Amino acid sequence: MTLRRPDINSIRSEDLANDERLMDLYIQAVQHGYWPNSAPAVLEFAALAEKALQDDNRGTPAKLFYSLIKRKNSSMVTQAAEDRAMARFSGHVRQEMVDAASAVSDLRASPGDNADEVHEALVAQDVGYAHAVMLQCFLPQHPIKDREYETFHGRASLVIEAGQIANPNRPRHWIKCDVPSGPKPRLILPYIVGEAIRNASPEIDLGRSLRKFMSRLGMPVTGHNGKAVTAQIQNVAAAQIVIGEWTDDAVHTLGGRLAKRLSFWLERDSDQRTFWTPTMTLSDEFFDAIQQHRVPIDTNHLARFARSPRRMDLYAWLSYRTPRIPRGKHQAILLRTLWDVFAPDITRFANFKTRFKGDLKAIDAVYPHFKTEIADKSDILWLQRSRPPIPFAPRVPGFRLIPRSEPSPQSGD
Repeated sequence: MTLRRPDINSIRSEDLANDERLMDLYIQAVQHGYWPNSAPAVLEFAALAEKALQDDNRGTPAKLFYSLIKRKNSSMVTQAAEDRAMARFSGHVRQEMVDAASAVSDLRASPGDNADEVHEALVAQDVGYAHAVMLQCFLPQHPIKDREYETFHGRASLVIEAGQIANPNRPRHWIKCDVPSGPKPRLILPYIVGEAIRNASPEIDLGRSLRKFMSRLGMPVTGHNGKAVTAQIQNVAAAQIVIGEWTDDAVHTLGGRLAKRLSFWLERDSDQRTFWTPTMTLSDEFFDAIQQHRVPIDTNHLARFARSPRRMDLYAWLSYRTPRIPRGKHQAILLRTLWDVFAPDITRFANFKTRFKGDLKAIDAVYPHFKTEIADKSDILWLQRSRPPIPFAPRVPGFRLIPRSEPSPQSGD
C-alpha cells in the first residue's frame, strides 16, 4: 500500500488523528501563510484538530478543521480539547515543530537539489545512531569511480570497498554497487542503525519503513528520488567496511559486510502495481559493534545540512567530539589537520579556512550549543565541552536500549 502524504488543501479525517500527519499539516499551514509559527500556535492548531474530531456531527471533521484554521477561529476551543492537544504534543515536541516549520520555509525560499529531499526529515522524531569511528572518518562527499575508499582521522581509520548484489529484475545477473557517497547515505545509515537499536534486532523491514522514511524526506515512492535512495541503500548493504582503532594499549580491527542479507520481495500497491521491497539483515559483526560503540545523532539537524555533506560531517563530528572533552578543559586542533577530513576537494588552505568558518556559523544557527572558536589570524580551532544534541541515553517513550560499554576512545588530533 502506497502511503499518501497529507495535503493542507485536501485534509482527511485520518490526518487529524495521526500525530505525524498533523505535524506535516502544521508545517504546510505555516508555509502557505494560513497559520503563524510559534509554540502557542502549535498548541492552538492541535487543539482545533481535537475540537473538529470531537464536535463534528456530520461525519466530516476534516472539513470543519479546514474552515477553523482558514478563519483562525479558536474562540470555541474547550479546555478539554486543549488538554488533549497538550497530551499529544509535549512542549519539547511543539518547539521542534516550530523549528521544523522555520527550516522548511527557509529551504523553500532558497530552492536547491536537496530541498524536497529533506522536507519531512525535519519533523522526524526518530533518533539515529552511528558507529563512533564513522563520526570521525567519513564517507566520500561526492561519487567516486574507485572501488575502494580509505580515510583516517587521528587514531581512527575507515576503509570501504564497493560490493555487488543479486539483481532483483534480472535472474543470474549482478548489480555492481558503488562506494556509498553524498548526503543520502549520511541520512540512511543513522536511520538503519536506529531501527536496529530501537527494535533490538539486526533485521530491518525496509518495505513499509523505507516508504515512511522516503515520505519524511518528501520523496515520492517511485521516480528519480526513489531510485536514488534505493541505489544508495544497495550501496550501503553491499559495502565491505573495515574499521581500525588505535589506543595507547591496544589496536582493534572490525571488518566485514555491513549487511549479511538483502532480500527483495514483490509487493503490490493500491493501484495494483508491483514493485520490489527490501529487507536488510545487518551482519553479526556490525550489529555487535554498534551496540558497543554507538553514538546518537539528531537526524532532524543532520537533514538541515543535506545540501552540504561537509556540514553534515562537521555537525556529526562536533556532536561526537565536544561532549567528550573534560569539564573546564579546552582542546586546540590545528585546522590543517582537519583539511583532508572535511574538505579534501578544496585545494587551497585559505579557501578551506574561509569555508570552515562559514560551516561553523551555519551549524551554530541550527544548534547554538557547540562551543567552538577560531581566533582572528589563528589557524587553530578551540573546542570546549558542549551539551550533546541528543543525550547518550535518550529517554524516548517505548525506546528499548541495548546494554553497551563506555564510549569508544577519542581520536588523537
